[in-house]
Amino acid sequence: MFYYSLYERYFFLTIILIFTIFFLKKYYLRLYLKSFLDQDFKKPQAFHKKKILNIGGLLILFFFFISFLFFKPYSFLKYNDIILSENVFKIIKDLFIVLILILIFSISEDIKIKIKPHFRLIFFFLLLLGVVFFLNLKVYSIQFYTFDRLIRENYVFSIFFTTICILFIMNGCNFIDGFNGLLTIHSIIITLALAIINFYFANIDLLIICYLFLIFLIIYLFFNFPNAQIFLGNSGSYMIGFILSFLVLKTSEHTQYHKVYPFFYSILLFYIFFEVFFSFFRKLFYEKKNPLYPDKKHLHMLLYYKLKSNPKTSLVINFLYFLALTPLIVLKNFPGLLKGYFILLVISYLIFYFRLLKNYQS
Repeated sequence: MFYYSLYERYFFLTIILIFTIFFLKKYYLRLYLKSFLDQDFKKPQAFHKKKILNIGGLLILFFFFISFLFFKPYSFLKYNDIILSENVFKIIKDLFIVLILILIFSISEDIKIKIKPHFRLIFFFLLLLGVVFFLNLKVYSIQFYTFDRLIRENYVFSIFFTTICILFIMNGCNFIDGFNGLLTIHSIIITLALAIINFYFANIDLLIICYLFLIFLIIYLFFNFPNAQIFLGNSGSYMIGFILSFLVLKTSEHTQYHKVYPFFYSILLFYIFFEVFFSFFRKLFYEKKNPLYPDKKHLHMLLYYKLKSNPKTSLVINFLYFLALTPLIVLKNFPGLLKGYFILLVISYLIFYFRLLKNYQS
C-alpha cells in the first residue's frame, strides 16, 4: 500500500499534465486533432498568424478527470498528513460532470461547426439553470436590501438570477480570451485571491480546489504566453468562466458571516463581468447592431491597436486590474466604501475605453 501526501499528489498531477500537453503538441496529427486547429485568421478577434491547437477545453477536462481519480476517497492513494473530507471529492466530481456538459455544448465552435449565437446562448442558459438547481449554487446578497430580500424569499428568482450571473462571467471569459495570456493571467489573480480568502477562513476543501485550478492555469500559461502554442478555445474559456463562478459563489457562501461583503467579489470579477455588460449595451444602443455577434471594439482590442503587441496588452490590462484590487485590502470591511469603489471602477473603465476608442477612430 502506497501513501502520498497532498503535495505529492499536486506534483504527480503537474507531471501528468505537462507530459500530456507535450505529447498532444508533438503527436496531435496521429491523434486526429487536425479539426481542432484554429486557422480562421479573418474573424474579428483573431490576432494570430499561424495555426494553433484549440484544445484548452480538452486539457481542462483531462486535468479534472485525473484529479477525480487522484482524490477519490478510499483509493490506494491516501494521505499521511491531511485527510480530505468527502466534500473535496464531491466538488471535483460535480465540476467534472459540469465540464463534460459544457464541452458538449461548446466544442462545436472549436472544431469549426458554426452555431448561431442566440442558439448557443439559449443552450447555455438552460444548461446552467439545471446546474444551478442541482448544485444548489446561489448569490446570497448584492448589498441592496429590497433585492436581497427578493433573492431570499423567491427561490425561482434566485435560481434565474444566479444563472444569469454565471452566464455573464462565462461569456466575459470568452470575450477576453482572444489574447495570449489575458484570460489565464486574469484567472490566476482571481483564483489566488480566492485561495488567500479560503486559507484565512480555513475553508480547506475550497482551498484545495483553488490550488488544483492554479496548477492547471500556471502550466497552461507557459504554452499560451507570450507566444501561443495552444488556445483555450470556446470550450476552455467557458469552462474557466464556470470554475471561477463556482469558486466565487462557494467562497462567498462560506464567508457571508465573516464580513467579506458581496461587492468585494463584484470587484474581483469586475473586468470579466463589465466587459460583457458594457459591450452588450454599447452594441445595442450606441452602435445599433446585434449585441450577440463579436466585433473589434472590446477594451483589450482597442488597447492592442495602441500598443501593437499582443503580450504587452495582456500584461498592461492585468497590471491595471491588479492595481485596482489592492485597495480591497483596506476596503474589505467597509460595505459602503466597496460600493463607492465599484462605481469609481465603472467610471474609470468608461473614461479609459472612450479615450482608446477616440484614438482608434482617428
